[in-house]
Amino acid sequence: MPDASGASPYDILGLASDATDKQIKDAYRRAARTSHPDLGGSEELFHAVAVAYETLGNPARRQKYDAGNGTRRTGAPGAGARSSQPRAAARSENTEAAKAPPDYLPPFSPTEPPVVPLILAGRQLHGAPRQPGIFGRMAGAARARVEGELRTAAILEQSLLPTYPAARLINGLKFPNSAGTTAGHAVLGGYRIAVLDSFAATPGNFDWDGRTLRHQGRAVQGLGITNTVREMQDLFPECNVSGWLVVHGARGNPFDPVIDSPPSFDRSAPSAIQVVNAGTMVRTIRTFLAAGPQPNVVQLPVLARLLGAAED
Repeated sequence: MPDASGASPYDILGLASDATDKQIKDAYRRAARTSHPDLGGSEELFHAVAVAYETLGNPARRQKYDAGNGTRRTGAPGAGARSSQPRAAARSENTEAAKAPPDYLPPFSPTEPPVVPLILAGRQLHGAPRQPGIFGRMAGAARARVEGELRTAAILEQSLLPTYPAARLINGLKFPNSAGTTAGHAVLGGYRIAVLDSFAATPGNFDWDGRTLRHQGRAVQGLGITNTVREMQDLFPECNVSGWLVVHGARGNPFDPVIDSPPSFDRSAPSAIQVVNAGTMVRTIRTFLAAGPQPNVVQLPVLARLLGAAED
């Protein structure tokens, strides 16, 4: 059915009524990026794009729509439309909304069941932290990663999930894409995804300048979080994806290790990657998720794809 502006799903995505499945998917990816509130769009337009794809991206729903609405209508909102709501007020409302019970999208009914069984969609915790193979257990880096991921998962479960009802934590992800993308954890909240990798560190301070992480003056090697965030952003164009590298130090002290940055580094500026200790992890992730549009929404199609990558 057309949206309130009179635009059909085809109009919203800029498609002809005989568009192929690939053309629909490609148009959706482009529209999701340009209409996302985090990238200069508006919540209203972004929601319209999501609903349009829910209709046209599902063959059965598209057939049903075409049968009942044979004529396309014009009047699609422009991709550059902006929300008139002041951003500060929107952030305040979103913070309160994050405390609300979750809403599930798209709507479902007995005749159109949800893409994720409700018993799974209602759970906040899914999957288990990754485990190394027999040779990985012998390597110090693998042991440090496993210990870090176990500690991160425990903190998120105990401190983030109880305070954010719509948040969904998925541990141990491996996607069947060409890059073989893996991630220690992903937290879905609204239209945002926080991706996390972790490791347990030996004593000593760290330095992070936004590009390179150094420990005791030496660059830390083998960090793939930047590539992971870029690959997951491609996998989930409808979401804003950002990354956290969590460094765990001494047990019992969540603010160890200290992570220093040069005076010129702006910690308040938006960044695709944050390097944090356990003491700042939950606060910064909650702030990121709650600042997005409709933070109390659980996107069932996105959750389904994340669950498909979880290694139980």
